[in-house]
Amino acid sequence: MKAIGVLGLLLSFGCISLGCVDTQRPALEVPARKTLPVSVCTTQLAPARSGGGDGRAVVRTLDPEHWMRILVPGYEDATGLSPTATDCTGHYLFANETLRQGISTRGWPRVLDPNELDVRTGPKGLQVVRLRAVHFQDGDIGGPIALVRAIDDRAEVYGVGSYRGPVDAKLEPVRMGNEMLVVAEAKRCPDVTDCRKTASFFLVRRGRLLDVATADIERVQRMPSVTERGLYAEYRMTTDVTYAPDGIRLLEQVRVKIIPYPNEPERDSDRLLRTVEFARLLRLDRDSLFATNESLWERVIGQD
Repeated sequence: MKAIGVLGLLLSFGCISLGCVDTQRPALEVPARKTLPVSVCTTQLAPARSGGGDGRAVVRTLDPEHWMRILVPGYEDATGLSPTATDCTGHYLFANETLRQGISTRGWPRVLDPNELDVRTGPKGLQVVRLRAVHFQDGDIGGPIALVRAIDDRAEVYGVGSYRGPVDAKLEPVRMGNEMLVVAEAKRCPDVTDCRKTASFFLVRRGRLLDVATADIERVQRMPSVTERGLYAEYRMTTDVTYAPDGIRLLEQVRVKIIPYPNEPERDSDRLLRTVEFARLLRLDRDSLFATNESLWERVIGQD
């Protein structure tokens, strides 16, 4: 009996020195908090209805207008937004370099149209809220963006920033190891032979969404061939994107071909010249993503 008592005492001291796991704590809270940034703004919500009485967190869905009232304290639907409105972190919504020269076509204060607000959902109930508010001469539309989540009885804001891009740009939250990114995919195509789709990557840092890197996802361009005189070459690039704990892995491929001439069958056209592949990394280093190599497109374009 004494041996058993000594053994129990030793185990107790072992728990104190090494730190035993408390098996009574909700297991879902640990990984969720470990892979999410710290919220910079929190708003109390009405209590959520229990999903099934099992103690799991309930992810909520809020209307875009509700999110706007959370992001901009004091915002009222009837009065709208002023050009000097500030977000819940105290930063101006529109007075920044990204949105410079943007124009509100409906003047100020701007009463919001629900169609101007876009909300997209990602992992763990995270959402990206985008307000398309100011217009630019090149056709781009800009405004504030935010990474948010509504869970249980609270709405949390993790980062706020600005984005300028095409009206149909797609902004989504993406997990990269223990980091959460906002990825904005935008496509600009003056014509079918000159088209480019890019991805801009925003890191969450100190309550802000920082635009830290951009990569080509798809790209096509035609130009006179340097090796086949009198013919045109088409360069077509595709990129496979993988999100890893150390950064963003880009597997780039460029196919170069002589374009077809349907009305001139005597020409030696419509043939593949070469295919080139290259892998590079946008390496995560504190507040930035650094490219380990130059884009394959820049090294191949114009070389046939």
